[in-house]
Amino acid sequence: MTERLTERTAVTERIAVLGAGVMGAGIARVFARAGHEVRVFDVDPAAATRAAESAGASAHDTVEAAVVSATVVLEAAPERLELKLALLAQIEAANADAVIASNTSSIGADALAAGMRDPSRLVIAHFFNPADTVPLVEVVPGPATPQATVDRMVALLSEAGKVAVPLAQQVPGFIANRLQAALYREAMHLVELGVASPAQVDQVVTAGLGPRWALAGPFEVMDLGGLDVWTSVTDGIFPSLGDASAAPDMLRERADRGELGAKTGQGFLPRDADASARFAGRLRSLIDARDGIVEVPSNLE
Repeated sequence: MTERLTERTAVTERIAVLGAGVMGAGIARVFARAGHEVRVFDVDPAAATRAAESAGASAHDTVEAAVVSATVVLEAAPERLELKLALLAQIEAANADAVIASNTSSIGADALAAGMRDPSRLVIAHFFNPADTVPLVEVVPGPATPQATVDRMVALLSEAGKVAVPLAQQVPGFIANRLQAALYREAMHLVELGVASPAQVDQVVTAGLGPRWALAGPFEVMDLGGLDVWTSVTDGIFPSLGDASAAPDMLRERADRGELGAKTGQGFLPRDADASARFAGRLRSLIDARDGIVEVPSNLE
């Protein structure tokens, strides 16, 4: 993984990253390691400085200073539509040519494009935390985005060592978060039924599903196990799956109590302050190990 990220690309882009939180800092490192000129802006100058130092980039104290003459602008602001729309307006006012990529994970490209003077410049580049470790980036076009812009973003990300997956059109949650949401819904449903505890459900995923999914996605797993087998499995299980259309009480009540997980020390399970950092380290080791595996196992059921 590290070797791919440090490869130099044929064309050096001038990339502005707006937002220097966990995601923005990681995104800045991705492109700086790929040999691009990277500029970082954040409303908190100290955060911009920290992110820039971690990436070998330059920090700037205004949006205009960061985006002027940039060829690509990555927006990594918090997930609030009004905030992102205001930031997009500032970008357009300061730079008339750059491709503008939003790292949003939940806001539709149509909602973002609606406030732009030139929505053809917009594309979504959805990174995953930690942005400089997880290979996947989902690339989602807006309603006016030309294919050439999607292709350019896919090429830029691929050259930086990412696995860029372009969607043919936008859909709420894109691909990864929709798949995660389906699993989370059933995980909480099983706990609510009294079938297992949160810790036990986690064990089933990490000891069984997770290792296989690191090597083969759902369609390959079905192919390897036999489509006749999976026809019978889905016929038998689908009717009993949870079908909640909103966040279940066990999730909402914890959030309302302020039990937010690692950032507060308590979620479904007790979490200490270093839980996120330890997870990032384990994830990096897992991805490095997976990348060294040549063959995919067969006969998965």
